Amino acid sequence: MSEVAEKWGVSVAERGFAQVPNYLLLLNQFLSPEHRLTPTELLVLIQLAGSWWKKDAMPFPSMSTLATRCGVSGRQIQRAVNKLEKAGLIRRVSRRTRGIISSNAYDLQPLTDLLGEVAKAFPNQFPRQVDKAKVAEISQRLAPAVEAPAPAEATAVPPTTVQLVTEAPSMGAPRRRRRIRTPVQLPSPGGDGTN
Repeated sequence: MSEVAEKWGVSVAERGFAQVPNYLLLLNQFLSPEHRLTPTELLVLIQLAGSWWKKDAMPFPSMSTLATRCGVSGRQIQRAVNKLEKAGLIRRVSRRTRGIISSNAYDLQPLTDLLGEVAKAFPNQFPRQVDKAKVAEISQRLAPAVEAPAPAEATAVPPTTVQLVTEAPSMGAPRRRRRIRTPVQLPSPGGDGTN
């Protein structure tokens, strides 16, 4: 504790520290780009890991608590948790306290299993030494959760109608503006103005 107190200060050290594995902090470096976690998803995992004090006691911060700690809305937390669960990184477990529904608990065993695989595939390696074949192999575990974008066709025709958005002053407060959406016909790809 003295080394921690020297580094962070006594008042900070007295509040305590969470155990967050470096492989979790670096997880996106070991995943293919289409399987990487968003900043919110990664921050939710870090917050859950920070709330996991005992191996047999699952963390159970509420969505509201996670939203406050992550600095995002409750809806963003719900989306992140849904994606993490769909990716197979966490499992939600319903809880009841004296018969009343409480915040979910989160089983992090799937995450620990994945991090174990990452540690075996990339033992103490820096990102510049990461084998792309191993990245693809690890990323396949998350494949069902991520829908790959459809490849763009080289012969795609641009839309022929767009909406032009202009701002006009509204009646009332001078700062408020209302948006006027006007459909505008674009020329056809042939350039002759006909469709």
